[in-house]
Amino acid sequence: MPSSYAPETRQDRITNQWVAFAPSRHDRPRHTTEQSSSPPPTDSSPEERCPFCPGHEEMLPSVIWEKPRAHPPGWTTRVVPNKYAALTPDQDHVPHTGDLYRTRASRGHQEVIIDTPDHHHSLAQMPVAQVDAVLETYLQRYHALRTRGDGLIPTLFRNHGARAGASIAHPHSQLIAPAFRPSQIEREEQAAHARYKELGDCPYCVMIENELDVADRLVWTSDSFVVFVPFAARVPYEMWILPRRHDPEFGRLEAEERTALARALRTALRRLHQCREDPDYNFFVRTALDYNVDHPHLHWSLRIRPRTTIQAGYEVGTGQHINPSIPERDAAVLRPSS
Repeated sequence: MPSSYAPETRQDRITNQWVAFAPSRHDRPRHTTEQSSSPPPTDSSPEERCPFCPGHEEMLPSVIWEKPRAHPPGWTTRVVPNKYAALTPDQDHVPHTGDLYRTRASRGHQEVIIDTPDHHHSLAQMPVAQVDAVLETYLQRYHALRTRGDGLIPTLFRNHGARAGASIAHPHSQLIAPAFRPSQIEREEQAAHARYKELGDCPYCVMIENELDVADRLVWTSDSFVVFVPFAARVPYEMWILPRRHDPEFGRLEAEERTALARALRTALRRLHQCREDPDYNFFVRTALDYNVDHPHLHWSLRIRPRTTIQAGYEVGTGQHINPSIPERDAAVLRPSS
């Protein structure tokens, strides 16, 4: 690994997003604002007041679905309504359109997926079988929403730590399904289609081949999945998990592939936990907006974005990201020691 890297600005040729890299900032003194805000488990942790812990069902609005557990009897994962949802299934709001402003109904659906009955076990600390159960729950709820026929488009994501937006410490994920197509995802799909016409092949498949060939940004690989720090990573230690098999649709993941994804995801999160002291992070599943499609230019992925930095005035004011590291160095840190 080179001892130093020069500053440069890189473009993601699928999204056309430019990211400025300032590797010299990587060695700045670290202050408390740059450390993870996830408190370690202590005897005073609020398990007794946690609505997601077993035995606290009276604190939940209801239980939508759960994966049962035989030994000991109970549940492995559980799905509940989001008690403080921004979107609701039934809306009688009358849209308003003016010269500058317009409104629409906040129609949609929100759920919370409780990853485990154990209050103190994050995904990085779980056995592969439990991570697999979480992914099985993702798929169950994804299909349940997409086959309802009401046009809702679900996004599956996880917030780990307060700086990532988690308001409850108990490990959980979320599903939000609005009745509109998110513009950022639409723009990425349009850019991927333009790149497909230029390359004559799925740009994500080309990306996988390039990362395997170059290897500098690889974190972990298996027969089914590739984990790497993207070329134009927006934040330090960002990781993408992509299936080697081309498929735009996360929902078509077979059981064997799902278990392989569980292993890849746990490995990535465990490396982040061990190498960067369990930083707060977000991850999300990026899948095609159209359900059960065979678009040749799209390829589903799971993307992990740690919250190790804070956006400052330039980023907020311009939308231009400045990454204080460099992907090749981050990948070298995250790769298992040989």
